[in-house]
Amino acid sequence: MYAIALALSAGTTAGTVGMPFFQLGSIGPIQSFGIIVAAGVLIGAAILRRYAEWHGVSDDHIRGLTGWITVTGFIGAHVFDVLAYQWDDFMKDPVLIIKLWSGISSYGGFIGGAAGFAFYVWWKRLPAKLMADIAIIGLLPAFSIGRIACTVVSDHIGTVVDRAAWYAPLAMEYPTKLNMDAIHYLLAHHPPAAGQQTILAWNLGFIELLYLIPVNALILWLGFRSTKRMPAGFLVVLTGVLYAPVRFFLDYLRLENTDARHAGFTFAQWSSFLAFAVAVYAAMRVFKSGKPAETVTKTSREAQEKLRVILKDDEADSAKPGGKSGGKQKAVKPTKPANADAKQTAKTEYTAGGSDKASPNTEEPADEGAEVDAKEAIAAREAESAGTTNKPTDKPKKK
Repeated sequence: MYAIALALSAGTTAGTVGMPFFQLGSIGPIQSFGIIVAAGVLIGAAILRRYAEWHGVSDDHIRGLTGWITVTGFIGAHVFDVLAYQWDDFMKDPVLIIKLWSGISSYGGFIGGAAGFAFYVWWKRLPAKLMADIAIIGLLPAFSIGRIACTVVSDHIGTVVDRAAWYAPLAMEYPTKLNMDAIHYLLAHHPPAAGQQTILAWNLGFIELLYLIPVNALILWLGFRSTKRMPAGFLVVLTGVLYAPVRFFLDYLRLENTDARHAGFTFAQWSSFLAFAVAVYAAMRVFKSGKPAETVTKTSREAQEKLRVILKDDEADSAKPGGKSGGKQKAVKPTKPANADAKQTAKTEYTAGGSDKASPNTEEPADEGAEVDAKEAIAAREAESAGTTNKPTDKPKKK
């Protein structure tokens, strides 16, 4: 989207050094920022679901984890934005704390989402390392797409850039006539730019997006590859180690009128200190005793194909007289296979904990629900394909 906008506007900004200015407004009553953020949440949730299903996590836990992280993340993003960036306004109008649409902070979202994640994992007694990887595999793409929203609305304008610098083409040509606080601040501190049509400054949302693209590629590749899998919890600590230091130094480019300094550092810089320390400590724990989480199939593609077959067969069964559409009885559960080994194999595969044995809930999740149905369904299909479903006298083969 942003590349198309740059191409369309390039002809009107000939002779400039940096990228041409482009800003998306609203579509009727709907803000473009909100549309892009919502798209990021949906895409991130889809990736999270695929990764979780590959590891045998039940649909109930997928929905629960996604819901808790999303809700507490947005609440935390606003609350910490008010406390860290809008304190003076908050003291004048305390109601600002509940106006969730009035300002958000990325690190505030991380803190809020982490709190929601911790509570849900504790509540359901789920393996923390695996669930943390599941969360980050969805959160990282969602957050990165959110940086596209920050880019196109220019809500993170940074310091002025020297037009002679080699990195000047990465900055943006902001029109000096823009009625924005950041532009007014830049003009006040750089009087020579007042007589120019544009002022060259950083679009920090865009710069961070450029860095997050390869980070996403690395994390998704490591997460979904089928060989040489990393220990459970590795994805989340690697993300913290890669993101925190870069974000710390990028915040030196932020304006003081938009990002107040607390003891010399911004709220995000202090948060980066904490995030990096926690990530390094967790990484040592992961490499000391961690093992890769078990998956239900060799690749996530195979897991999706198997689930599609099961869902398709279940829909066909429910459409028969007496099924869901018949209205005469409840949905039919898959028949338990006579092949005990097939059932035990499925039971072992569809565990929310995989090989992360730190949780007492690894083999018997507190809320099995749909997870039990998935295990029985796959066991039934495997037993049927082996010709054992209708042969109760067959003895299971010893492995």
